[in-house]
Formats: sequence, C-alpha cells, structure tokens
Amino acid sequence: MVFRWIFFIAFLLQAIIGSGQDDHYWSQQFGATNTSMGGAVVGGVRDNSAIYYNPGAQSFIENPSLSVDANLYKYDKIFIRNGAGQNVNLNSAQLSIYPQIVAGLVNLINLPRFKFGYAVLTKNFNNVLMNARFTDRDIESNPNPTQEFVGAFDYSNQLNEQWFGFCISYKANKNNGFGLSLFGSYRAQTYSLTNFIRNITYRDSTAWFSTTNVDENIRYKTFMMIAKLGWAFETGRWRLGVTVSLPSIRFYGTGDIQREISLYAASDKPGDTSVSFLVLDRKTSVKTVYHHPLSIAAGVEYKTCKTSLAFSAEYFAGISSYYMMHTESDPMVYPAWVKDSISIQPYLKAYLDIRNQSMPVLNVAIGMEQYFSKSFSLLLGARTDFSSFKSPENADILLHSSGEWDLYHISAGLSYNTPKQSITLGFNYTFSPEKSLAPYAELNPLSQSGFHSKVFAQSFGLVLGYTHYLKN
Repeated sequence: MVFRWIFFIAFLLQAIIGSGQDDHYWSQQFGATNTSMGGAVVGGVRDNSAIYYNPGAQSFIENPSLSVDANLYKYDKIFIRNGAGQNVNLNSAQLSIYPQIVAGLVNLINLPRFKFGYAVLTKNFNNVLMNARFTDRDIESNPNPTQEFVGAFDYSNQLNEQWFGFCISYKANKNNGFGLSLFGSYRAQTYSLTNFIRNITYRDSTAWFSTTNVDENIRYKTFMMIAKLGWAFETGRWRLGVTVSLPSIRFYGTGDIQREISLYAASDKPGDTSVSFLVLDRKTSVKTVYHHPLSIAAGVEYKTCKTSLAFSAEYFAGISSYYMMHTESDPMVYPAWVKDSISIQPYLKAYLDIRNQSMPVLNVAIGMEQYFSKSFSLLLGARTDFSSFKSPENADILLHSSGEWDLYHISAGLSYNTPKQSITLGFNYTFSPEKSLAPYAELNPLSQSGFHSKVFAQSFGLVLGYTHYLKN
C-alpha cells in the first residue's frame, strides 16, 4: 500500500513540472494613441513608438520630440467558477499603475536622411493573486459527521518585463524608409503556490487523520537582446509597413526554485499502519533561459483629410519545447528507500525542471482616427489577442496565470494636437469569453466527479500620453 502511494505521488510530482512562457503577445500596446487605435499602426505610425512598431516609419517623422505614456488605471479581474473544487471559486482583482513607454527622437546633424530614436517600455506586466478557503466542520447541524476537512489554496504570479533600446532609421527616398531597433530586455517573474488539505474521516469508531501539502516557489530574472527590422512606404493617401522581430538572444539568466509535496495519514486505532511521504528540494542560482519568438507584422493605413483607417496583423512563430530551468535534482525523500526504486528515480531527477513551449499565433487589429478639427480627433480600435499556450508534456499551467484563454480588446480615445504638444487620453476594455478548464485545486473532498471550472476574465485600462515637440 505504501508503494502505491509513493508511485501515485511521484506521478503527481512529474505532473507539476513547471512552464513559464508568455501566452498573450498583444496584451500590451505602447502609446495612448496606438492603444486607442487597437495597435493597428504598423503601416501608419508616425510618432516615437515607431521604435517598437516599425523602425522604418521613424524615418518619416520630421520633428524631434519626447513622449511619455502611462497606464493611469488598469483593473484586471479573473473569476474562475469551481476553480478550487466544486462550489469553491477563485477570484483575482488587481489595480495597477505603471508606465507604458518613454521615448524620444533626435535628428542627426549633417545626416538629414538618418534619425535616431530611444525608448524604455513595459513589455509585459502581470499581477495575479488568488486564494480560497473551504471547510466542513458544522458539528451542530451534523452531530455525527463522516468527515471533517479544512482546505486552503494561495496563488501568486507576478511578472515584469522592461525593454530599453535605440533605433536608427534611414529615409531612402520620399516613399521608402528603413530602420533597425535594438532592445535590451530585463524580465523578472515570481510565482508561488500553497495548497493544503486537513481531513478527518470517521469509520467504525475509528478516526483517520490525513494532511496533504503542495508548496511551490519559483523566482528568476533574465537579460536578453531583441532586434527589429522595419520598412515603411507611403504614397498619396496610403501608408504601408512591414516589421520583422528576430528571436531573442540570451545574455544572462538565473533563478531559484523550491518544491515540496507531502502526505501523512494515520489512525487513532492502535496497530493501524500510517502512510507518509515527503519530497522536498530547493536550488538557487539555476541557469535560466527564456525565448521570445520570431514574428512578422504588416500594416496598411488609408488617410483622407478627415479620416484615417488602419489595419495590422502579426504572425508569431511557434516555440519548440525547451528547458527554461534545468538542474538535476536530488530531493529529500521520505521514506529514504524510495530513492532506490528504478521506476521513481527519473521523476526525482526532473523534480525541479521547468519547460516552455508555444503555438504559432496570428493576431489582427483595426483602427480609425476621425478628425473633428485641426486639433481634436476621435480614436477607435479593436484587436485580437489569441493565446499561444501549448503546455509541454507534464508542465504546470499555473505558472502561466492566464495562458489557457483568448483575449479581445476594444479601445477608444480622444487626442488634442498643437504644433508644440500632443495629449491623448485613451480607454481600453479587455474580455475573455467564458471557457471551461481543469480546476486549479481540489479543496472539496465531497466534489462530484466530472465537474468543470469556467473562467471569465476582463480588464479596464485608462491610458494618458503626452508628447512635447522640440525645436529643430
């Protein structure tokens, strides 16, 4: 019986091997104007955010400037019905304030065809906190219970990725511009999960007490370089653009990882055999690798004296399974003789491995700018944000935080422009259609078989952007 428990838990250990790939490439846009237009600006972008969207388009910008854009208010909500067991819901509601992009443009003296741009931007920002408690100890309503239990689930996933870089663009002629952007990336993620259940089962005047515990903590940071190549073309009322983002190049990455899973079960009847099991390991300064995919974006914009219509699409290549963190584990195991089992050893050696993988994704966006006067305009946009989530075999979906569902964005904004400055206030609403998925935890031992969890996610964001035009 003890060995059956060992095999079961060892299999469970392998089933929670982690995974940590980004799953929504278009969740963040850069610049209040571009956010309000749904990010449909690859062809028509003519502000400092061209360093990201299309380096070639930077060559068409005449006035040097400095711009600052920030998420003044961003409210993210995730609700998972039955996420921690039948009738045990999970909920995360977080308010965030952070800069989107700070960017500038400089005209190079004696080189009128060349432009130099620089930027610092928040590429990814996530903050998901969920917890649940579930008990069944109502002795007054049920003086002879068959079991009593207390369960708890605590989950935290925080991600912050900053890009900083520069762009050189060249205007070949009045119709064509080319550019190259080089970004350095600093990415940090902290993930933790605690899940325990205390259970007392009464059978034939005998009480069995059991406690199970799962605890995971992962923290890492990586430094990478990402290059973008861009081409922009304009003639008459038309603007077109293509941007190629090359796969990231790793410079440095390190992380810490800790995992524990334990089971203890015992009877108050003398002579009954207890069942116990523990696997615990921790490693620090583990080499960490992270990959951004190859992507190709294209866009077109048609502009009249009163209206601009824009369309963009971007294809992200898939990423084959790779080790994000890989170290040969030698965990503390109880009972100690379990380590000698040939069938268990492979699971123990891979106990601290983290793998990533992603599917190819095609996202599309549409945007419009309607001019009321020379100074005021209305901005509208919509975009898809499909998930690239593809779990490697035996991977932990919880490190993804929102990897299993697609997102859709609707946006609007107002822009005020003068020869010296530009101010834009934008609003973005994000939602995910309700989707069925496996529960994150099981805190209710009385759950019926076959129940499903359902998730609904939404987000509200208020973005403010300011650009100051410098003298030539």
